[in-house]
Amino acid sequence: MRPNIFISKIILNNFRSHENFSIDSSSKNIVLFGKNGVGKTNILESISLLSPGRGLRNAKNDEIINKKNDINYGLTADVKLNDSSIKIQKIYIKDNPHKSKLLIDDEKSKTSDLLNFLRVIWVTPVMEKIMLQSNSERRNFFDRLIFNIEKKHLRSFTAYNKFTKERLHILKSNIADEGWLGQIEKNIAQYASDIIEYRQIAIDQINTNLSLISLPFNSCVIDLIYDDVLKVSVTKEEFIFNYTNILSNNRQIDRDMNRTLIGPNKVEVKMWKLEDRLIEAKHCSTGEQKSILISIILSVGQIIRDSEFANSPIILIDEAMAHLDQHHREALVDELSKLNTQSWFTGVSKEIFAHLDDDATFFEVKNS
Repeated sequence: MRPNIFISKIILNNFRSHENFSIDSSSKNIVLFGKNGVGKTNILESISLLSPGRGLRNAKNDEIINKKNDINYGLTADVKLNDSSIKIQKIYIKDNPHKSKLLIDDEKSKTSDLLNFLRVIWVTPVMEKIMLQSNSERRNFFDRLIFNIEKKHLRSFTAYNKFTKERLHILKSNIADEGWLGQIEKNIAQYASDIIEYRQIAIDQINTNLSLISLPFNSCVIDLIYDDVLKVSVTKEEFIFNYTNILSNNRQIDRDMNRTLIGPNKVEVKMWKLEDRLIEAKHCSTGEQKSILISIILSVGQIIRDSEFANSPIILIDEAMAHLDQHHREALVDELSKLNTQSWFTGVSKEIFAHLDDDATFFEVKNS
């Protein structure tokens, strides 16, 4: 059965190694194969930019422009949505790399609007080390997944960052307006409360799904641990009141540090092998860690499908199949089939994808 949402065509212009590239991609499974360095991951990166943020490489605009041509770059995607279709265009302006233009059906749009139409999640070799990376990288990893589960989390996150920047600007400028500053701090506290709430609801959902993961994949348990001052055992109103006072009392410290010292981003993300919480996932074998990562992505895919969005996300799997044994490959394909999602794979050889069903397109990527 064809997914309800899938990308039917991608066109790239001046995008990394691809000066001009297009692929028709109406199949359920798309396999991009070819030698290392020919730009397979670059294609997946372009698809990841159909979601809010900087995509799977977290790259800035000027890092993506093809250096051979001194011109702008962009991507166009035709997306099928149930019985309709939309065209998404992203155009990046070389002379102003901090600016980009997003068009949805030729209408100027915000990146958050993309979540109204599709969700995109991915697995990359770099992510396989998420258990070993810094706490902030784990937090960012889960926040991105939660944006796809609950788009209001992205709105709250964006607003929180906007108001904290505005507050710091006022503090550094020594503008004496207690009423203005107090209202901004109340706004910050409101959005901080929302962020903590959306995170916890999503993590609870992920943990519930992970507890049902079947072999050969490995499960885990995820905990979010905040500073005592940000404990959420109080009511929402009490939290906002308490955190507003903290911000007010910390104005001089935050001004000197040029950052908001206490906030929802100061959270420790713990990943455990089992519910007994005796072994952290970072101490698991490399194979177990890869398996846990795939389990998390599959769990998030199920949550998105069963949410108000009511459709499965598009899933990008970069080089992961080559690092799985045959049993795990077959199990992964089976789980993706149950999700009824469009999946994009990369690999050096097409042979490792022989177990995909008939609804698959194999595309050999060569040097431009």
